[in-house]
Amino acid sequence: MQKLGSSSLFITLPKKWINKWNIKPGDKVIMELESSGSLRLTAEKVKVSPAKKSIRVDVDSTKQQLHRTISCLYSLGYDEIVLESKKSFGQKEFEEVMSSVKQMVGMEVTEIGDSLIRIDCLLDSEKVGVESLLRRMLNIVAKQIDDLSSFVVQEKKRTTEKGTLEELKRVHYMLSRRIIGKREDKENGFTLGYLALLAAQTLMTVTHYVEKLEELLSEVELSEDESHIVRGLLQKVNDVLDEVVMSLIFPSYKRINNGFTMIVQSREELKELKNSRPEVMSLHYVLDSMLDLLEKAMENSSCGVFIEGSQ
Repeated sequence: MQKLGSSSLFITLPKKWINKWNIKPGDKVIMELESSGSLRLTAEKVKVSPAKKSIRVDVDSTKQQLHRTISCLYSLGYDEIVLESKKSFGQKEFEEVMSSVKQMVGMEVTEIGDSLIRIDCLLDSEKVGVESLLRRMLNIVAKQIDDLSSFVVQEKKRTTEKGTLEELKRVHYMLSRRIIGKREDKENGFTLGYLALLAAQTLMTVTHYVEKLEELLSEVELSEDESHIVRGLLQKVNDVLDEVVMSLIFPSYKRINNGFTMIVQSREELKELKNSRPEVMSLHYVLDSMLDLLEKAMENSSCGVFIEGSQ
């Protein structure tokens, strides 16, 4: 940095950096302040048109399941994944890759060889909003809980929709890619994104609890009072989940307090179920575990109100 006149400074940029990004006289260079106090310089043409993020993976050396490898690289924001092996890929490997790709929105296999598989992702994660993905996950889980609540009243065998968990996984992978794989991010944006991922993981876990409740409810015949308690608890679970997500999207102390209040109320109602017949103790255990999960999720989401610029 050198002084130019009485009130101006100019910065000399390294020639290697200039040549690397092909910067010409008159091109704009963006200057950003990092949380550490250091300055970050980014060529505008690079920021506007980021290069394709590619990776080549030697599957022989990684010794990981192909599904785990693909899902991790998808979440990390890679646009091109090339899987290589010294041996020929077998039918089992091809099927595992195709099954994994179907779970990742925007991914497709573009090249298949004896020892090479190329996967491209056409999803522009920057155009997918974190809020809309969280809402979609919330709606999927909310419908699952509503269906279970209706089943308690109707007392008839419920056919589980196998597509619910698969759809939830697809949206969760999209959300992970949107947050973890984002090219440029501010510190506060990353923190909020991390909290959003925690909320998404809560939704994923809740749907497993709901599936367990479905199994238990098909084996136990509830009395009218017990059905009333279970339905009330399921409704509160849905309402608390709504506060977990919405307190991140629209932070407010009112939402946070409301969420914790409903958890306290649910625990009181759950005591009535505990004092009921021994046959319903399994239901009590699962519902109690759900409330523990929701309480922690509410604590995580309540941090969002303190993030600068979130309100």
